Amino acid sequence: MTTNRLQTLDLSTLRSFATIAETGSMTRAAERLFLTQSAISMQIKRLEASLGLSVFERSARGMTPTSEGEQLLNFAQQMLSLNDEAMGRLTSPDYEGVVRFGVPGDIVYPQIPRVLKEFSRDFPRVQIKFTTLGTFNLLREFDQGKLDIVLTTEQKPRPEGEIIVTHPLIWIGAEDGNAWKKRPMPLGFARHCAFRASVIRVLDEAGIAWIDQVHSERESAIDAMVSADFCVSARLKTSKIRDARAIDHGGQLPELPDYSIALYCGDKQVNPIVQTFADYLHRAHS
Repeated sequence: MTTNRLQTLDLSTLRSFATIAETGSMTRAAERLFLTQSAISMQIKRLEASLGLSVFERSARGMTPTSEGEQLLNFAQQMLSLNDEAMGRLTSPDYEGVVRFGVPGDIVYPQIPRVLKEFSRDFPRVQIKFTTLGTFNLLREFDQGKLDIVLTTEQKPRPEGEIIVTHPLIWIGAEDGNAWKKRPMPLGFARHCAFRASVIRVLDEAGIAWIDQVHSERESAIDAMVSADFCVSARLKTSKIRDARAIDHGGQLPELPDYSIALYCGDKQVNPIVQTFADYLHRAHS
């Protein structure tokens, strides 16, 4: 009678595997996990050898899971989530209280829902009061002590603002839309949008006529008008907008400047859980 020796999947390797699948690159995964690329490469080689199959397809566009890799990714995410929940509950400080957090609506996705989910899982006794406003209003409420921690989108953050990532602005419009070809070009921005002044300056310098097409305080209204090909707007390259796409203008529109996502954090001595929440935001944007 023969018995099959039970094999165990290594959680560290699964974390590297899942991070590569998310970022599409061993290099970016290594940076996020604070490992060397050679260490992650060796982990994946051992994983594929133990399973007897390939888990990634490698191409010039990056690394994507194979069909078998997709199955493994589903299991890996469940196992890592359970592991992280157990470690968080058993080893994290028994924080309780409230963290008042604000972020511009256009950078909520894709990272913030995951941050909120993971933080609430690890610190179930901490309440998050979540606010979405434009950068100008967020900084005003932060200065007034109404918010403990905020993310902003700025070209030049204030000295106390910590830059956590910088991305280029891109033109966005409806899929296969033509609004960007109209003159004057119809623009859609919330009144206090941090990007509006820069976009107008770039258009003026390029000699492209424009007109404010939408007047609204709500990003959702702007997004709806952009998706309907009623106007064009600008967002960070990493932002996700339903039914809108980056405009493939072939150089007919001017390039837009870079903007940084900056983090402003309140007094950590008064509320130490604020720093812990900031750490979660850092990891999500690394």
